[in-house]
Amino acid sequence: MFSFIYENSDERMFRRMGYFDDQSGIIRRYRREREHWDIHLKNTRQSAAVLGSGWLLDVPVDEMSRYFEKLYLYDLRHPVAVKKQAHLLSNVELRVCDISCFARPVYQYTKQYRNRKERPSINTIQPQTVLDLSGFDFVFSCNILNQLDILLIDYLAQFFDLSHDEMLAFSSNVQHNHIDMLPRNRSCMVADYEEIVSSPDGTEISRKTSVHHPIIHRPDIQRWIWKFDTKMTYYKDRKTFFEVLCCVL
Repeated sequence: MFSFIYENSDERMFRRMGYFDDQSGIIRRYRREREHWDIHLKNTRQSAAVLGSGWLLDVPVDEMSRYFEKLYLYDLRHPVAVKKQAHLLSNVELRVCDISCFARPVYQYTKQYRNRKERPSINTIQPQTVLDLSGFDFVFSCNILNQLDILLIDYLAQFFDLSHDEMLAFSSNVQHNHIDMLPRNRSCMVADYEEIVSSPDGTEISRKTSVHHPIIHRPDIQRWIWKFDTKMTYYKDRKTFFEVLCCVL
């Protein structure tokens, strides 16, 4: 079963904003880095999944479909391979929506102010809708927390000069909105929250925090290192690892 939660005309908007290219890039990098990514994915598969199902790399969909009477997978677009896999499972439904809840407001803000000399701060942008997850027995945020704001900011930066503080506050707003949306005592979240860049010999060059929420400081969360890019294609002549957290909300 397959249902859209955005209008057909929105597909052009999402394509222009880079969402589809970003999704396609994920599977290409996985194929290059499978040996290292599988360690990360093994940790992720200890949980369940709903939000940000993507290519189902992190989602043990067969096991989950046996455990739950009904399984809903949310993403902005479901790849053909995922549609075929879901079609074979009678209790799996694919739902298409903007998980961040900010894509349309950002797109409208850009259309309204891109040709004006003055504009309100992007921090005035608020979600027009919120995903209602209250009816689920279990909700899994599947490694998307720090990705929700990245494409939005990249799109805004094509049209506006954004200050560091403005971008930081906007990112925090998007991430807080997502975490607040997850039902308490019924949710699990996996998220990479710190980028570690090193030289080819493994010498650490930089660290950058990508999640701006107190949850990353919780002492009771599980953590591991995801070897995201060892072929040095993400950053030229640099290896990229992510520190990942897993926690129950």
